[in-house]
Amino acid sequence: MDDLLVIGGGSAGITFAKFGASLGAKITVIEANKLGGDCTWTGCVPSKSLIHAAKIAHTTATAARYGISAQPSIDFAAVMGYVHSVQQQIYQHDDAPEVLRQAGARVIEGRARFYDDQTVEVNGELLRAKHFCIATGSHPKIPTIPGLAEAGYLTNEDVFLLEALPKRIVVLGGGPIGCELGQALFRLGAEVTIIQQGPRLLPKDDHAMGAALAQALKSEGLQLYLNTKTLKVELQAGAKQLTIQTANNQPQTIVADAILVAAGRTPNLHNLGLDAAGILYDPEQRIHVDHYLRTSNPRVFACGDVIGRYQFTHVAAQEAGLVLRNALFPGQSAMKYELVPWATFTDPEVGHVGLNEDQARAKYGSSLRVYELPWSANDRARTEDATQGFTKILAVGRKEQIVGVHIIGQGAGDMINAAVLAMGTGVSASKLGGLINVYPTRSQGLKMTAQRSFTRWLEKPWLQRALRWYFR
Repeated sequence: MDDLLVIGGGSAGITFAKFGASLGAKITVIEANKLGGDCTWTGCVPSKSLIHAAKIAHTTATAARYGISAQPSIDFAAVMGYVHSVQQQIYQHDDAPEVLRQAGARVIEGRARFYDDQTVEVNGELLRAKHFCIATGSHPKIPTIPGLAEAGYLTNEDVFLLEALPKRIVVLGGGPIGCELGQALFRLGAEVTIIQQGPRLLPKDDHAMGAALAQALKSEGLQLYLNTKTLKVELQAGAKQLTIQTANNQPQTIVADAILVAAGRTPNLHNLGLDAAGILYDPEQRIHVDHYLRTSNPRVFACGDVIGRYQFTHVAAQEAGLVLRNALFPGQSAMKYELVPWATFTDPEVGHVGLNEDQARAKYGSSLRVYELPWSANDRARTEDATQGFTKILAVGRKEQIVGVHIIGQGAGDMINAAVLAMGTGVSASKLGGLINVYPTRSQGLKMTAQRSFTRWLEKPWLQRALRWYFR
């Protein structure tokens, strides 16, 4: 009997297979489609590869300002060929069945469902295990818009299969997926319009980040509509005609050759036999788990997108590690989400960890200190003509405890990891500002922002009077 049977071969499933087996546990991973999941095939890997190619095209097209004359000739099919080659490299090295089997796990290709509270059925075979984990991921949420299904649309599940670039693309959704892919496709030659129903882009990030990103995208040439509803979609002369209602309640028409839906994610809960296993869940939302990621069935855990918390590859992998600990060893450890970082890989990038400013003000009130530094103050950013952006540090109390860091700028996704380390180890804003950093680097901007805490202290009237007396 297996120690752990996992339904789903994405980020979490691969973590179970590799690390669980390395501990000597008997692990089985069942995958209905292709190992690697959303990250390898429809998410992180193809999107970042496409973004990289698009950035090269953009850099080439704008090189004249550096005294270099060049105009890119974009072969979109070749670009997608590059994207697919990266997917295959990562799949063959990290995700393929033979890789997991070599690590010591059993891999079954098929669709699994619970037969009862302690049995799973796959390919007509009944399997039992000491523990189970559901890690089936999520799929794109499709908004209810009259005519959308009939007109046809793309999602992240099929946009990377395009062989030709549509001339006019409307993106429904201003979250990370919509902004990343919208900018990338624009840089590769499409006319792109992003329609966001809410008041700002990246609604889960600090409010200042969405506003700054919107300004950057508009200055590049993308069309943005905020506070806008899509009322209906119609096919007209081979094109897709969208009727939208803007913030001033005036209907307007946009014509597109393709619609990319990026309006959120829905957990994959259907046809899993959850009722037969006695597992509580909310349809279209999440499986219920406790702090230990255990479901209402004590034999069954769940992690990743299906529990509806943080839908990130790195969080799913972390949750998988916790499930391994709780399923295989005595005692229980709770999952902690206080320091979950994320990044949006637009240009400029956006990095986030901890509380945003609105949350911090609601929690800490007048004890909150906000320190900001524009990237125009960073010499490395100046040398690279990348001054678009700023860094924000949120700190509280006399000890200047850091409760949130938000960065928009080139390389923010890498820089935010230093903030995670600082917050996780209890480094205060003043301590962070006193560290020695390499010059000139973009990450030095984090230190320079933290130094604002010293500047604030230096500006106190009593200290100013004391300094004037001392240097009289």
